Amino acid sequence: MKRVVMALVLLAGLTACGVNGEPVAPEVGVSTTVGVNSHAGAYTDTAINIHFPAN
Repeated sequence: MKRVVMALVLLAGLTACGVNGEPVAPEVGVSTTVGVNSHAGAYTDTAINIHFPAN
């Protein structure tokens, strides 16, 4: 398991520094929803997305 995590970190690091071409910044998106419903009352929902373009 440690080897897989280290390989992914290494791959992300190489992609970020531009070894395989021009460096491409990751895209980060955040979405937050606040609402009220009749069963549970008030609620919040937050989603965070990070995308590393591979092209």
